[in-house]
Amino acid sequence: MWLKPEEILLANALWVTERANPFFILQRRKGYGGGGLTGLLVGTLDTVLDSKTPPYRILHQPHGSDVSYTVAVANNKKEIHKDWEWLEQHLMETLGAFESNEDATEFIRCKIESLLANEVKLKGEDDDETKRYKTATRKFMKLFNMPKEEKLVNYYSCSYWKSHVPRQGWMYLSVNHLCFYSFLLGREDKVIIRWTDILKLDIGNNVLFPDSLVVKTREGEYYFSMLLQSSETFRLMEQLANMAMKQLMQEGGFEEDKTIVDRTKKKTPKKMSSIKRDLDARARSDAFRLAFRLPLIEKLDGDTDCTLWTPYNKQNVWGRLYLSQNYICFASRVRELVSIVMPTREIQLVEKVDNSASSDGNQKGLVITTKGKLNLMFSQLGDRDFILEKISDFLAKQQQPSTSVPSPKTKSEKSDNFSSTETTENSAPSFELQPALVSLFCRRDSDELSSRETVKEHLWNIHFAEYGRGVCMYRTVATLQLILKGLPEKYRGEVWMLFSGAINEKSCNPGYYSRLVEESSGKYTLATDEIERDLHRSLPEHPAFQSDLGICALRRVLTAYAWRNPTIGYCQAMNIVTSVLLLYTNEEEAFWLLTAVCERLLPDYYNTKVVGALIDQSVFEELIKDNLPSLYQKLETLGLLSMISLSWFLTIFLSVMPFSCAVNILDCFFYDGARVIFQVALTILDAKKEELLAARDDGEAMTILGSYLENVSNRDSTMPNIIHTNMLCTNGVKKEPSVDVSELIDESYRNFGHLNNPDIDKLRLKYRLQVVQNIEDSTKKNVLRSVASHTLFKGKELEDLFILFKEEYLTSCYWRTSQQPVDTADKFDPSRPYYEIYKVDFDQFKTMFLSLVPWATGSQGHVLALRAFRYLDENGDNMINFREFVFLLGIICHGDLTHKLKLLYQCHQPPALLPNDELDGSEIPTSPKSESTESAVEATDFFDSGDTLQDEIELPGDPSPPHLEEVTENLPTDEAQGGGDISARDQNNSTNISNPPKDAGDTEATNKEGAEPSDRQLDLTNEEAKSEDGMGTKTEAESVDGEAASVAESVDGEAASVAESVEASSPDETSDSGSSAKVSDIGDSLRKMYQKRQELKKKDSKADFKDVPRLRQVQFIQLWKTLYDMFSDNSEEQELYHSIATVGTLLLELGEVGKKFYLKKSSPSESSVTDTPLSCSADSGTDVDRLAQNIQRTRLDTDKSGEGTLEEDESVMTSGIESVSGSENTGETPTGESSKITTDTSSDSNQSFSKPDSDWSISFEQFIASMLTEPPLVEFFEKHTDVTESVAKVRNRRLMKRQLSVFPDDKKK
Repeated sequence: MWLKPEEILLANALWVTERANPFFILQRRKGYGGGGLTGLLVGTLDTVLDSKTPPYRILHQPHGSDVSYTVAVANNKKEIHKDWEWLEQHLMETLGAFESNEDATEFIRCKIESLLANEVKLKGEDDDETKRYKTATRKFMKLFNMPKEEKLVNYYSCSYWKSHVPRQGWMYLSVNHLCFYSFLLGREDKVIIRWTDILKLDIGNNVLFPDSLVVKTREGEYYFSMLLQSSETFRLMEQLANMAMKQLMQEGGFEEDKTIVDRTKKKTPKKMSSIKRDLDARARSDAFRLAFRLPLIEKLDGDTDCTLWTPYNKQNVWGRLYLSQNYICFASRVRELVSIVMPTREIQLVEKVDNSASSDGNQKGLVITTKGKLNLMFSQLGDRDFILEKISDFLAKQQQPSTSVPSPKTKSEKSDNFSSTETTENSAPSFELQPALVSLFCRRDSDELSSRETVKEHLWNIHFAEYGRGVCMYRTVATLQLILKGLPEKYRGEVWMLFSGAINEKSCNPGYYSRLVEESSGKYTLATDEIERDLHRSLPEHPAFQSDLGICALRRVLTAYAWRNPTIGYCQAMNIVTSVLLLYTNEEEAFWLLTAVCERLLPDYYNTKVVGALIDQSVFEELIKDNLPSLYQKLETLGLLSMISLSWFLTIFLSVMPFSCAVNILDCFFYDGARVIFQVALTILDAKKEELLAARDDGEAMTILGSYLENVSNRDSTMPNIIHTNMLCTNGVKKEPSVDVSELIDESYRNFGHLNNPDIDKLRLKYRLQVVQNIEDSTKKNVLRSVASHTLFKGKELEDLFILFKEEYLTSCYWRTSQQPVDTADKFDPSRPYYEIYKVDFDQFKTMFLSLVPWATGSQGHVLALRAFRYLDENGDNMINFREFVFLLGIICHGDLTHKLKLLYQCHQPPALLPNDELDGSEIPTSPKSESTESAVEATDFFDSGDTLQDEIELPGDPSPPHLEEVTENLPTDEAQGGGDISARDQNNSTNISNPPKDAGDTEATNKEGAEPSDRQLDLTNEEAKSEDGMGTKTEAESVDGEAASVAESVDGEAASVAESVEASSPDETSDSGSSAKVSDIGDSLRKMYQKRQELKKKDSKADFKDVPRLRQVQFIQLWKTLYDMFSDNSEEQELYHSIATVGTLLLELGEVGKKFYLKKSSPSESSVTDTPLSCSADSGTDVDRLAQNIQRTRLDTDKSGEGTLEEDESVMTSGIESVSGSENTGETPTGESSKITTDTSSDSNQSFSKPDSDWSISFEQFIASMLTEPPLVEFFEKHTDVTESVAKVRNRRLMKRQLSVFPDDKKK
């Protein structure tokens, strides 16, 4: 980047010259490559001070002058070399023509300034703050190896206390991680904490860590201090952590608000990241919605100071005006003095007004007229024209859907608008909406109303006349005073709808409830089953719910809400709340009030884990501790806090006191929100404080509280005297009323009125971390318990694997690396097994498989990963749950030899290996549902640092980059990047593998050879019984000829029959000495194999492997490729290659001989062969020798006849083996049989491309018995692997140290 030339006196201070010519020098800053003590000091200072000095620069240095001029700077070597080359190509020749240094310097200054001028014209530059943020983002991504999906929110300078020693550095706060980096004197310190792992956030003010931030996780506590903006940092950390907790429960990812720029461009400064602006806007929008009871989709657009003219007292009230897409709201500076909520749908006219009589000449105002003829005048608006323009835009958008308003999640329909009690004739639903049930049951005429009820109605009529009626009315302290006295029955439903905000959602979604009822009618879900069980338990003492009218209305409301929000579905407390709502509101209004309670007023209360109620339980405990400290100690000792709060809060006291009293609490709850519940609960405890302190146990304390609540009275109640259900258990003993509910509420406001909703919301944020993490710990225990009998992992190993599995799943959710299947009803089904909670797709499975499985060390590990994934995916949903994952990994790491070999064997049979697979391995397998050919982001980030954003910047401590010539001439290869680079191996697709083309006959998965005898079926039954839910065996069991007692015995039959069939052949074919040697070798191998087979037959093994299908030749070739690839990084590599070549040769020959045996046996014309007793023993030396001679004669006959069948089969196998292992063993050929195989393969190159023999096959017993003959193979597969270290390495991969600079002397060595 070119710079305006500026003078520099000390050109060599802290800089090292790398290139020079008569006019320019190219310098690198010390600490960025190279080494030495000075470099360490400079790098440390640059890191601690966050120096923005680029590490490379070009200076113009006039000859004989001590003054230099900065010409260009760059963050990396490639960019600075580009500028250097431009200078040499375009200026050097011209500069040589100047006679004086002054002329040359002046020419350079003018040239560089002209370049800068052209750059500004072509491309505008970001401001300094934006540049710093982009630089910090690149540093963050490079330091912690983060993908581009991870968004940096902000960064702060601070100290991290490690071992009581402060490490000065930088804290980076991203959407999903808290990171810290320090570089002091060549030593790096990194901290990476997922927000989902944090248990507690706090601000510490002790002597050791003054004004510090404390982050507590399961691994320990982290202290950060010396923050310049500790309060801002803590608020941001708290917001990010709580957002992560919500994502943890809902399993969603962070989605940036794309409209934030349009909504904040006027008010928000540019000096912050877009994500930071987004989060700040979210926090303000949350507070805005909470204060004015607005729908969850509403976003604050802006706010400004102004005054509101209040006609009821003829005053101007200072406050703040808030604008959003659908609402204009006002709140006074004095709390609860006056507030207004005005939907834009109610606005009829907006006009400017200037009060000339005012002494303030700058006074500007707006008058807004509503459809209810209410005039609202706002004055002292700082930017009236802009506000008027915004309101006009909102109104213009509001006019578009005037003819037909579509409702969320449903298609728009015509004529769906209907009143609160009746629908239009054109769109009448198939059911009748019930009005408020109080109007149908226990009706009273006006002359029967009590005098108190009449007075209440009169007071409310006066209030409506003075302050307005409807959603746009003035909400003042007088409104609260009337509500505290209790609402008249006539206006209760209207006031509930108004102050809860439910009226806004109902007005915006006409016909929505009717459509939900129609859609959910007749549908059966788990929620509907629970609803049916609880219908008759809902307020059974009231006559309205002793009839079908009330029961049917309650059923429709609960079912419609469960259909609307399957995440919540149905919770038992919802029926009690809904039944009371139906008494005072019509059916549709009750639905929207229930929606307001579940989604806004008491968020997360009614989901499957009642997270919100548990959070408020912790909030309640802290409030008791602060307000009733002596009682807190007693209740904690008795363990009473958790017992009382849930039952009180979930039903809003409706289940613990007579509902005629509890409705008064509901009146205040819908006006003032959740604070009312806490105030009343504290008042109840305070009233019975002395008795509770004297209680001896929790039972006595519960009796005290229960008796008090059951005898709460309401002298203003219009309901008939109905005995509460809880009082039915008191043997009819009537007690004196404990307190009137109006006095209880009034006392709560007097003693605990200092509580407010914003403070309660802050406490909820504080305790959400703790509650959610406790739920996660409980879930983890349940998952581990549910899989304990399905895996060989135990204890800490299993726990570590679960943590890794869960982290990979969550990573895919919030980085969107894969699309999880959307099946909400199934996802929140409590009947599902615990291990079904988290599932991973193939990309995530491959990441863990390549990192943990000892078999996946070769270049073809990704192919084995795909086959293992198919082997596990029984239900075909392309997802693997935790039980399946640890089952497979347990066998590979801790299983016995036979189970490991069986798993490897079956991973090369359908469905793991499909007939239409690319058998040459030329393509990297991907998830069956994914169209992308990229591996998981986690894998590439772990093993590959080639991100352009990461490489764009160089950091202190980076090794000195090679010169430009070295960069272009000596590009690193995949091998140079490290043998452990799984991603590099994953991308190395073009391995030179010669594979035969697929044959049409290869689509068969097994060789069917008759029916299985009864004893074999018994063994198969035993195998299925122990196969752990069908996961032990994936392929179909193969039928074997009824005469054969086992596959191993068929080998004996093959030996005998083949021996007899070739006795008539010429004896001089085996007279060659080489042939005799080969016969002897084959005989030794066969003796070993038969000996191992007999050991397997005699061994009292729990596992029975006789149901495994035979292996076809194509499958055998792929299996041997996998085996050769598996041993590539093993210390006993050559011994294993020799063993596998020996076993492969033997199995190829056995398969060829066995093919002729089975063909003869299936031919009816050769009954003499079929009559050969298959049970004859081949363990005797004579029989083994005869079989060995026959194998050799078969080989010689094949060579002489030119058919080449056996040789073709052998060459097919060895060609693939040789090409797979060629990259690791170039120029190294294993001795023994492997040399012979290679020679045979090269004898006829055309034969290596011949089709596999569809009749060739071997049995699993032949395979395992042959493998057992080679001690190196036995030792390899008997070895157990501890995955704890591998899991820790995968989880901490972002903490891997960078390659730091070293001293020059060490570098030369």
